[in-house]
Amino acid sequence: MKIAEAILHYLKASNVEYAFGIPAGIVGPLYDSLIDVDIKPIITKNEAGAAYMAARYASTSGKLAVCVGAGAVGVSNMMNGIADASRAKAPMLILAGYINRWQMGKGAIQELDGEQMVKGVTKYAATVLDEKDVLAELDRAVRIALTPPCGPVYLSIPIDVQREEATLPLPAPASLAELQAVRPEPAALAQAAELIDRSSRGLIMVGRGGRGLTEEIKRLSEHLKWPIITTPAGKGVVPTDFPLNLGNYGFSSTNAASDYVHSDEPACVLILGTSLGEASTCNFNDVLVAGRKVIHVDRDPSVLGRVFKPDVAIHGDLREVLPYLAAHTRKSAASFRKPEPVNDPYERNHTGLSLRLFLEGLRSALPANTRYVCDIGEFTNFVLKYLDIPEGGDFEINLDYGAMGSAIAGGAGLYAADPTRPVAVIAGDGCFFMNGMDILTAKEYKMPVIYIIVNNAMLSYVERGQKFLYKRTIPDYKQERISIADMMAVAGIRTMTVERLEDLADIPAFTRELDGPVLIEVVTDGSEPAPILDRLKALVK
Repeated sequence: MKIAEAILHYLKASNVEYAFGIPAGIVGPLYDSLIDVDIKPIITKNEAGAAYMAARYASTSGKLAVCVGAGAVGVSNMMNGIADASRAKAPMLILAGYINRWQMGKGAIQELDGEQMVKGVTKYAATVLDEKDVLAELDRAVRIALTPPCGPVYLSIPIDVQREEATLPLPAPASLAELQAVRPEPAALAQAAELIDRSSRGLIMVGRGGRGLTEEIKRLSEHLKWPIITTPAGKGVVPTDFPLNLGNYGFSSTNAASDYVHSDEPACVLILGTSLGEASTCNFNDVLVAGRKVIHVDRDPSVLGRVFKPDVAIHGDLREVLPYLAAHTRKSAASFRKPEPVNDPYERNHTGLSLRLFLEGLRSALPANTRYVCDIGEFTNFVLKYLDIPEGGDFEINLDYGAMGSAIAGGAGLYAADPTRPVAVIAGDGCFFMNGMDILTAKEYKMPVIYIIVNNAMLSYVERGQKFLYKRTIPDYKQERISIADMMAVAGIRTMTVERLEDLADIPAFTRELDGPVLIEVVTDGSEPAPILDRLKALVK
């Protein structure tokens, strides 16, 4: 058995389902071996799309994702996706080919040291030059990727090494349960429970780390009668309709969430599964914690105390922490009335289609269990503030890295991770023009992803920011309107265009019984003011 095939057999034993990437000569042995090993190749239109797809697959499923690509030339295309996975703490293995060992240092085609390129955005990176080391290095890299805090790892293997015979047995696959067991200290748990009991009212902040623990978080919130705010990455962990959920806080907060944080009500803040980055804290504004007791729980010890100093820091898994706190704190007899609606009334202060009203109506147009994937642009502010995620739904964004176009390929990654539920991508025209061609990847693999592209024919975020910061702008930020629906229709994608709110009524029939992706182009004129003031102020601070 060749080393290339042995690599894939080890990955298959480690429950790897897909290899995202683009074939090339120096990874030819790996792609040839896919014929003999039951790992499905997903061949994308760009290596960037492969990395974004793998990152979203890993960050939502918790499973190891694998990207395969040419040496440095493919890896340089993947860089944004690797960094995206790093900020999302997504377990991802990048398998890169490399030139023959005898060619090194002679100026061979595509000779460039990819290992040095990726060191800043990976947990581990190595170039394996000795065939006897490949399987041990592979096992080491996979274990590092899957150990919290999870993240991407990189192995570069020369083509002649891939062709060598594997003389050593396959390592035993890693036990995910053992690798990811992060047991909290009992003393810290007891201290947190005591602090909660001493606080009359409190607030629960939920981040990405709460994924998969919706019922446990709701149960604790109801037990304490403490309302919930969610970070942008935690949006969807708790349904919008939950009576104690005040909505998104940080980047484009709901009015209810912002008002409660700024009030004198909460005496204690329980922070669950978030690193408290800029997007989650209104640019590290300490109004969230000032004058309050703070309990911070996370699997990554490096984030505890990095932004705000907690009174109790718990390095542990929420799967253990949440049941403990529910069992060891007093049930509150207090009541909490959630303000309805959570946002101020709509104001017609613009021309053209209202993106706010479109997003508020989207809930009734798509199934309740839809998994939304949000891209990056001015529209993101509207999505975070106004899109409802009902019971059974989900939401995914990586605002911490903020790469435009990441969700377009990422939507296919979500579908690959769970093909039983609808997936809807919300992106802008700028995202499409940067990384839109992987919609065609979804078409070729018959992935029924719903692409909602907001087209305002301008760099609206840039224009508004320039006007705010410098009191002037340049005309080049407004661009010629091009019909994205027409472009994709030529490529064989079924499309529709939304120009009026009444067109929402046509979406349920349009998205029913899909056998591949569809595209909905939402045409706006960009005149509706977006809730972006916190971000613009951050650029000045």
